[in-house]
Amino acid sequence: MTETIINPLLSQPRIANLSAIALQGDNILPITHYDSAAILATIRQYSDAPQVYLVDQEQIGIVSEILASLREIRSTCYPHALFVVSGDFSALASPYLDIVPVESPETKDIMGQIEQYARQRFSFSKSDLDNRNSNALPGQVDAVIVGGGITGLYAAHRLAEQGISFCVVEEREIAGGIWTKYANATSQVNTSEGAYRLLEQETRTNRDHSTTAEVLKDLHQLSKKISDHLYTRTRAERIEGSSGKYQVHVTRNGKRETISAKGIILAVNDRIGSPRIITWENQHQFRGVVCSGISDEALNIGWRGKKVVIIGMGAFAVENARTALENGAEHVTVVCRRHGTVCPKIIDYLNFATPYDENFQHDRKSNIRNMILWKKLYDLSKATQPECWMGKIKHEGHTISVSDIWFIAHFLKKLATISGNVTSLYDQGVIVNHDQRIEADVIVNCVGFHRNAPVVQQMCDYTEMYNNNYLDKDLMYLADAYIDDDVFNSFFGSSVLEMTKFYMDVFIDFFDNPEFDSMMKVEGIEKIAIDDRRWSHYIAGAEALIKTYPRFYDAARNQIDKRTENFLEAHDLETYVAANRREWKDLHQMLSGRQMRDDECLPYVFDKLVEKKI
Repeated sequence: MTETIINPLLSQPRIANLSAIALQGDNILPITHYDSAAILATIRQYSDAPQVYLVDQEQIGIVSEILASLREIRSTCYPHALFVVSGDFSALASPYLDIVPVESPETKDIMGQIEQYARQRFSFSKSDLDNRNSNALPGQVDAVIVGGGITGLYAAHRLAEQGISFCVVEEREIAGGIWTKYANATSQVNTSEGAYRLLEQETRTNRDHSTTAEVLKDLHQLSKKISDHLYTRTRAERIEGSSGKYQVHVTRNGKRETISAKGIILAVNDRIGSPRIITWENQHQFRGVVCSGISDEALNIGWRGKKVVIIGMGAFAVENARTALENGAEHVTVVCRRHGTVCPKIIDYLNFATPYDENFQHDRKSNIRNMILWKKLYDLSKATQPECWMGKIKHEGHTISVSDIWFIAHFLKKLATISGNVTSLYDQGVIVNHDQRIEADVIVNCVGFHRNAPVVQQMCDYTEMYNNNYLDKDLMYLADAYIDDDVFNSFFGSSVLEMTKFYMDVFIDFFDNPEFDSMMKVEGIEKIAIDDRRWSHYIAGAEALIKTYPRFYDAARNQIDKRTENFLEAHDLETYVAANRREWKDLHQMLSGRQMRDDECLPYVFDKLVEKKI
């Protein structure tokens, strides 16, 4: 087997050399014999890397055995392609595996063919989510879903499974929500992969912290499943009615139409609205490039050798810092009003892999241990801790970004943060707090978004709602919200998708159900202002439902157990730490541009986790 490592963030794949054909490259995966158990163990140790394999006739049997094992454990290592030198592998074909005949036995030709495949396979055109549905809008359905992003498409998928008639109305020309509107080609999910398994019943090929292309491909699969019920270019203007009898007034192709429904799901993100627009004094004097850090505006920036200043420290700022450094930036400076919280991948992994007790809480000792290791990493790397530490894990309104490169780049002095405000620009960079000059070739604006909370209130007459996400009978507001308090220790983790999964169970259970009124009187279900909806609200609502209804306790427990089981099968602690440790060394060498000894690297402080066993 010859294993090809494809990094979708790099312009070229990295080719590794095994036994079948001598391909030059780095990150060699040393498989020296064909024992399936040994090969499987080695592959899983390199859990983020295997994507493409070069095989021939004599390897059909062992390839089939290994693929079956990877499929059974839903491994992130499940390959995208077999490049077949000789033999008939067609029996192994599946929606998750491409069978590609090698066109030429020449090494350079094989490398070229794999590189061409990688460029196609690890990209995704957003236009593929353009669903030109020519069907007439239905006059009546059981439920109308407003919004065709991750939440709306997942909700539609669940309703379809239950035989509840529905339609999805999306005002943009393409579905996908913020992943098609604001995500960059280099974006990655800012939460653990275990929480972004969109299609539970199918094998997942996504790596930990999925890329934009992977998420969009999942969304494309969801949209195809419900394409006859998905209406893009259709704007929900007004919602009228109450108590399970609603009219949704929409505009489609310039024409006003009305859909009657028993229920409505408002899948309209209320945390991320329009981007904040900002300009600086003397901006015209700056000789370099000023760009936004969203919507691929920085896609064609030549980062190599550049001094980069990123303004802001939310998720997009951390992402753009990673992108610049991975693509050869000389140095990155992040200018922020307050330091956001960044955690290493292993800590985020533990947030999902650590078992929850009967009250859906993590063991306090495990939390303390993880925080001690996390703080030690901040101290050793010299990265600046958030000002709120250790009293709170993050500033209110902030998310927690996930990035190993953040700490390693600080240690290598290729990344720094400065607290303050950019007060103006000058010809060679930015001026912070009127006096501190920082040189820059590229300035990336990542100052965040306005809240989108007023949109739903403008659509209907409700000014209040309930903390279990309902506005009225079978009318649910199911979307991300303002991030407050210590939301990352809830059983939703840091994932709006996990919240959506739980509340879709609730919506389906109580849909057109006379028990609805009694559910709304449950202790702990309270009214809140619709424009002040927060994570802590719907966490409290879920806790009230779980406490009162055994079936929702069981649903939450099943959701967590299934998620954890899937995640640990693909990433058991020992192999995850081994893979993460290897990535740790790789990142040092990538950023420094040379081989580095272990004693030159930022110490990897997480080996002790394997000894403790979570």
